[in-house]
Amino acid sequence: MKKLVAALLVGTMCFGLVGCGQTADTSADAPAETTTEDVTDAADEAAADDGEVFIGLAMHNQTETWAVQFADTFKEEAEAAGAKVAVTDANSTPANQVSQIEDLVAQGIDVLVVLPADYTALGNALKVAKDAGVKIVNADSKVDEADQDMVDCFVTADCYTAGYTAGEYLAEKLEKDATLGALNYSQLSVIADRFTGMRDALKDKGRDDVTIVEKDCTDLSAIASYTEDMLIGNPEISAFLCLNDNTALTCYGTCAQMNKADCIVIGFDGSPAGKQSIADGQMTGTMVYSPVDLAKISLDAGIKLAKGETVDKEAQVEMWMINSDNIKDYDLESWD
Repeated sequence: MKKLVAALLVGTMCFGLVGCGQTADTSADAPAETTTEDVTDAADEAAADDGEVFIGLAMHNQTETWAVQFADTFKEEAEAAGAKVAVTDANSTPANQVSQIEDLVAQGIDVLVVLPADYTALGNALKVAKDAGVKIVNADSKVDEADQDMVDCFVTADCYTAGYTAGEYLAEKLEKDATLGALNYSQLSVIADRFTGMRDALKDKGRDDVTIVEKDCTDLSAIASYTEDMLIGNPEISAFLCLNDNTALTCYGTCAQMNKADCIVIGFDGSPAGKQSIADGQMTGTMVYSPVDLAKISLDAGIKLAKGETVDKEAQVEMWMINSDNIKDYDLESWD
């Protein structure tokens, strides 16, 4: 959409040179003269492209299966809608994401869709985008409260309630004086909220007898080590609540290797691998957090904002629990 302005500026410069009496160099090495017809053609071509929305998708990572599915769905839906997308991968590093957002703005994006690598670290980058007139869609984890006025639309889920639901389930299943392992990732608010909800549910259900041993998983490649250390230090652990399905799968595998295969293990995502594990009697459950729905809603909001249409300030995707009791009702090979 911003190409037309650039083309018209080029055209103005060319006509200005003609008006100042510039004479074309007809030597063999000289560049061809820019004619009125050439400028008109360039402007027409730019005008034809003016309806194309250019979206910058700033991903927090492209290693987790949830994130890969989000980006794949977003790109597929954007192509079908006739929008152009540039995708970046912060590799879970906030500094990477800040510089990548600045690069996307320099490329002339109309809309920034960002999934924060660290919800507290994006204030300056969002300001660069906002000052350039870029519309901002914040998907997944909400940015820091101090930065939220720069966001045009939030697309997320009520992860607190999802955590609360998982906590209610655990309150019913855990034995008296149980010890629960919590594998958190607090630098993403959308994950931290899940564990807050879980704690509140246990409290509201009168399960003050449950001891929670929590690990903040700063290195997502070390889940097996974290789980092993927790079980060695707290062999009485009988259940784990995990930040996502990949973590839950690794956690369960480690539990099984340490003769703790009867541990309750609950994840978040509703991934095909997670559902298959539940069907196989391994993982106990997962809270569905659909990357497909999130990507579609984020893209739709971005395109509408680019076209000057009004969108709701916040949109939420639904979350619900899949467990051993209802797994038979779900397709194991696709994301819900």
